[in-house]
Amino acid sequence: MLTKTDISKLREVFATKDEFKEIKNNIISFKDEILQEIIKLRDDITVVIGYRDMIEDHEQRIIKLEKTDLN
Repeated sequence: MLTKTDISKLREVFATKDEFKEIKNNIISFKDEILQEIIKLRDDITVVIGYRDMIEDHEQRIIKLEKTDLN
């Protein structure tokens, strides 16, 4: 049989319903923040890849021009 002391010890170990809700809300909020950062990183990567393609194309164009100037 549980005594009042046992119950008070259990309350110290386990979160209350309100504390659990607060922890849950914090986790959800943190998850949302992380997802927003991931979305921003994906957008940045898309831009960088686009620039990389342009730079690679630019290098090929320069090579063609140099070959034309030499002829």
